[in-house]
Amino acid sequence: MYKIQKTMIITSVVIAFFVGVSANAQHYQQDIDKNSIVTFKQVMQALLSDTKMITQGIILEDFSLVESAAQGIINHPKPAMSQRKKLMKALGSKVATFKGFDKVVHGGAIKIKQAAKEKNMVVIVAEYQKLILGCQSCHSTFKAELTIALQ
Repeated sequence: MYKIQKTMIITSVVIAFFVGVSANAQHYQQDIDKNSIVTFKQVMQALLSDTKMITQGIILEDFSLVESAAQGIINHPKPAMSQRKKLMKALGSKVATFKGFDKVVHGGAIKIKQAAKEKNMVVIVAEYQKLILGCQSCHSTFKAELTIALQ
């Protein structure tokens, strides 16, 4: 009996988590229009939201959710020109490295979207791992520096 209760509690927590993630993801998608002027932080928050949605799609084996979230990453809005200028100035000679990480993330999203269309979870997960590594590598290399530059 205890084991069943424990399983029910864990299941309830997992479901609550995914409902919260989904609501959060929808919130960011509604707030950011591709044609609106956004900050770099808003772009990163939207990318995080889409990344969470891919995670949710993987866990739920919801290929349409994975495809939609990958499309959000592919077509994310660009930050305002004033922010991009500050970023480029702060990056200096490291712009190519930054763009390399961006290419990993963007390219991964393209491959994830295609794999979702093909309902190929093995490729989705493999490309998702690369995408996450690209995000984490960029963050560990540039986040502190760019946060200061954009203040």
